[in-house]
Amino acid sequence: MIELTVVRPDFVAEVYGLNLAQGLSADDAQALRAAVDQYAVLVFPDQPLTEAQQLEVAKVFGPLEISVGASVYNAQRPRRLGHAELSDISNLDEKGQILDAGDIRRLINLSNQLWHTDSSFKRTPASVSLLSAQEIPPVGGATEFADMTAVWDALDPDMQTRLLPLIATHDYFHSRGLTGFDVDGIPPAWREMQPPVRQVLVRQHTATGKRSLYLASHISGIEGMDVEESRALVDDLMAFATQAQFVYRHRWRVDDLVLWDNRRTMHRGTGFDERFRRSMRRATVQDAGPTVS
Repeated sequence: MIELTVVRPDFVAEVYGLNLAQGLSADDAQALRAAVDQYAVLVFPDQPLTEAQQLEVAKVFGPLEISVGASVYNAQRPRRLGHAELSDISNLDEKGQILDAGDIRRLINLSNQLWHTDSSFKRTPASVSLLSAQEIPPVGGATEFADMTAVWDALDPDMQTRLLPLIATHDYFHSRGLTGFDVDGIPPAWREMQPPVRQVLVRQHTATGKRSLYLASHISGIEGMDVEESRALVDDLMAFATQAQFVYRHRWRVDDLVLWDNRRTMHRGTGFDERFRRSMRRATVQDAGPTVS
């Protein structure tokens, strides 16, 4: 039977009473789905998991995505992880050594330090993500989560009315360009595998009925607005959404598993000294369908 310790009311709870490596009973799985609907971010301390065990837990929440790294960047090179459904959130190469400073994987990982929601750049975006920590640096490397339901509720009613009908364009390569990645040099085949997509700017959660602001650094524009106007709006919303009262900062411990709902949160990793090893992996669950028909 699961036990919940509330970290922030209606946003973030720690979960105890489970050994995830042994799998989940039907009752425990149902309880976890209810818990993530209520709190959006769940922290499971002291849960050492193999790759296969992590994937089994993730499957409780729906069909799994294939990692972008496995399908695009690493399609022609060995991967450190043995399952294409896992994203490698580390600074390690396929031999377990710290990546060279100029390695493309390190450049790509820089974009994880921008506020985003997982897979909003896919036509069918992500529902929940599960990130497991095997090695962490001695300082830095925390992950911050923003409560986008609370953000929506705090907006002025006139702004809510303005935002409700808007559609944003999410582009995987737009966010990479924000961190200095050479987007002009991206092979056409990569762009074909990950084209820009349309997403609503305001989501309504299926289970709770609550609305939330659906933001990410992947947004390259908003339909019906010119570039300057849309960027100004997104920048203003980002600044509002990431105020301290909306943000939980998770300081990782070895064998932590953190599960979050991408439909109700935004998150980012924080920097750390790349001389130290960081080994983490993420399983990402596909949502029920696109946000825009």
